[in-house]
Amino acid sequence: MPTPPHPTATRAEVENILRCGPARSVPLFLPAIYEHKAWFIQSTPSAISRDADLLTRALLAEYEAIGPDALAIGVDVYNLEAEAVGCTVTFYEGDDTSIPGIKPGNHLLHAGDDLSQLKLPNPLKDGRMPVNIAAARNLRRALGDDYWLRGAISGPFSLAISLVGAETLFLACLDQPDWVRGVLDYSGRLIKEFAKAYIDAGAELIVFDSQASPELLSPEMYEEFVLPVTKELVQWSATQGVRDLPLIIGGNTVPIAGLLAQTGANNLLCDFTADFDEWSAVAREHGRSLRRNISPRLIETGTPEAIYEVALRELRRGRDLPGFIMGTAVIPFGTPTANVLAIKRACLDGARA
Repeated sequence: MPTPPHPTATRAEVENILRCGPARSVPLFLPAIYEHKAWFIQSTPSAISRDADLLTRALLAEYEAIGPDALAIGVDVYNLEAEAVGCTVTFYEGDDTSIPGIKPGNHLLHAGDDLSQLKLPNPLKDGRMPVNIAAARNLRRALGDDYWLRGAISGPFSLAISLVGAETLFLACLDQPDWVRGVLDYSGRLIKEFAKAYIDAGAELIVFDSQASPELLSPEMYEEFVLPVTKELVQWSATQGVRDLPLIIGGNTVPIAGLLAQTGANNLLCDFTADFDEWSAVAREHGRSLRRNISPRLIETGTPEAIYEVALRELRRGRDLPGFIMGTAVIPFGTPTANVLAIKRACLDGARA
């Protein structure tokens, strides 16, 4: 079994924090590492996202270099479900480290399209879903059953944007609300197919829905369109044995913090641009675990000493909050490992303080 730089949390310790149980002596550290995984094996995001063996190697290298308290299986986390049903993803060859993305204008649906004949994917055959599922199986074998391993899935609204396009979907929310609800229902069913395969492979789940941020979508529209389908996804996950479900929406989510708590997801995100005091009050009220992010710009360009001091400050702020987790926004490709480890060192030192 690979050895991380410091001992990682057990599954029971992670679950205890997610359920706002007694604080662990060392706070959980969950950095957001996706395209940066490739850097650990001198590869590229496009390469590791298309090859299960490379993705497995990159994840194990991340585990050995950083020792996060959980790994997330995913690189370009918003593309896989849409790609599996027909959207084209742009990849980059050679040494190009750009992040794969849905090809502009290459959307599956147009406003008002008939949704009744839409297919659902086979996660073991379609698109790159099999890459992630194979990596999940490989990681579970390599790291054992006592490590918290999360399969990345899109949130319903972000997937709907990939299927329809942002401008078209936002306009349809105003002009064709019932059609939008149909698209979101299809998105939910599509996500569940991918999720079931992750669960069968021995992974937990983590949901990414940053296109539903109030910086893009009003709180009123979130409540009307996104909250119902997200609640249903969380409830369905519980029927599949997934009791702990992180919901990741970046940006300043304070305006929808109470709504996010109503989704039933028990691990929510206070991004580095959001007010921690306001978010922590919501987390306390609803009994939700809260991950606090540090700025990716600071982690990429700051010194380990400066990063360490910021991490210590955030850890002190979250010390008395049940379910507090130390995290990062998405770490850019090529970020020095010493900078990421400075945050983990702050977690260890903060526990001793």
